[in-house]
Amino acid sequence: MSGEPRNAWMLLAAIPFVFLLWVTGGAVAERVRELNTGEDVTVTDVSGCVEDGPPMSGRFPYCSASWRFDDGRTGHGRIDGEKVAKGDRIFAGDGFAYLSRSNRVLSLVMVALAGLVLLGMLIGLGVLYRMDRARRRRGK
Repeated sequence: MSGEPRNAWMLLAAIPFVFLLWVTGGAVAERVRELNTGEDVTVTDVSGCVEDGPPMSGRFPYCSASWRFDDGRTGHGRIDGEKVAKGDRIFAGDGFAYLSRSNRVLSLVMVALAGLVLLGMLIGLGVLYRMDRARRRRGK
């Protein structure tokens, strides 16, 4: 009888892992989409840059700029990363811009590794749950 609440708590403990795994999967999908749809573009105008914020503020360097795609389309917005100048080549698409494609690849790898860690923790929790149930059955 006392084992049932413990099993319920173990199952409830899995919920945050499932949620974080789902969020991580969405982040991986977003980065893959950006890598598939983005292209190298030319910066046409830089209207300002923010170097960084106070420590622990969560503000990262970025520049507000405009750019031109190779097919003639234009875009504008925030370019995450260090300073850029007119004429620089950046990696951009509809709704996003970064200094280079490698920034997104590195970000994709880091998020995927976090997802694998979460998946491993969820599997470990499931194994512990099954082992606990088997041990309790043998004890009855």
